[in-house]
Amino acid sequence: MVRRRVAQWLIAAVVVAVASGCSGEGASSQSSEEVAENATAAPPAAEPVAVTVVTISAAALVESLDDPQSPAILDVRSQKEFDAGHIPGAIHLPYDQVEQRIGELEAYRDRGLVVYCRTGRRAGIAEETLLRAGFDRVWDLDGHMVEWQRASLPLAVPAVN
Repeated sequence: MVRRRVAQWLIAAVVVAVASGCSGEGASSQSSEEVAENATAAPPAAEPVAVTVVTISAAALVESLDDPQSPAILDVRSQKEFDAGHIPGAIHLPYDQVEQRIGELEAYRDRGLVVYCRTGRRAGIAEETLLRAGFDRVWDLDGHMVEWQRASLPLAVPAVN
């Protein structure tokens, strides 16, 4: 989802650059002195460099579950969904609370986070929040919980009293 937005943004930027640069319209009427002065002026604040989220397969995640160096797993679904079954060892933090509770994830900043929800929409929102907060090691679980369950991969389910 994040990669798609970055790609759309890049395409739009290229279209605007080509349209304004190649059409001759909007050509500058600055004198050579003004051009030289602007060349030495500080550039406007640049947009932050887009960091993309890398996708990890369910199979690769399963292989890494026992590795203490593997990324932490972040389940951003509702409490009800989490209680019905989640990836073993997953941290639960609903997607709409990630921004307010980002401090709870600081311990995982260097380790990284694999984010998942049911189908990917909520995970994409959480991933964008993490990237804006400076997390640069974020993975998106390919296929999310739908694929995980379809593949009959392990689930942790809280004990019923």
